[in-house]
Amino acid sequence: MSASRLVRVLGSAAGLLCLAACSNGASASSTTSPSSVPADATVNESFTSTLAVGGTLFYSFSIAQYGNVAVTLTGVTGSDLPDGLSLNVGIGRPAGTTCTASITVAAAPGDAAQVTGSYGPGIFCVVVSDSGMLTAPVKVDAAVAHS
Repeated sequence: MSASRLVRVLGSAAGLLCLAACSNGASASSTTSPSSVPADATVNESFTSTLAVGGTLFYSFSIAQYGNVAVTLTGVTGSDLPDGLSLNVGIGRPAGTTCTASITVAAAPGDAAQVTGSYGPGIFCVVVSDSGMLTAPVKVDAAVAHS
């Protein structure tokens, strides 16, 4: 075999070996990417706190994985509650001693979730504030379901 033919054969063999070693059977798709389908809420937490006139309260919770979150204002009790009372209820992220809501709705107490969304993983919070209707402090009962 001539020297030039030997160099071409060895060069081709080296190229094929590099291609095989570099690709190592990998494909363009990955099975380790995070799911874009939110996990069902499997953790239920409830909390009770006093809300002052013109005030705001929040409750922090941790989400283990991307999933559905549902917040329910389950009860408001106190003296001199106005008819049709609603409070501002939201979901957000804690920021020092406050909760910065990404979504807020005016909600009356009830059995069905008033605020829902898909979040996580990470630390999030429920924020409840006076909508301007309170004339005295009230006791707020709420629940959050998350993954």
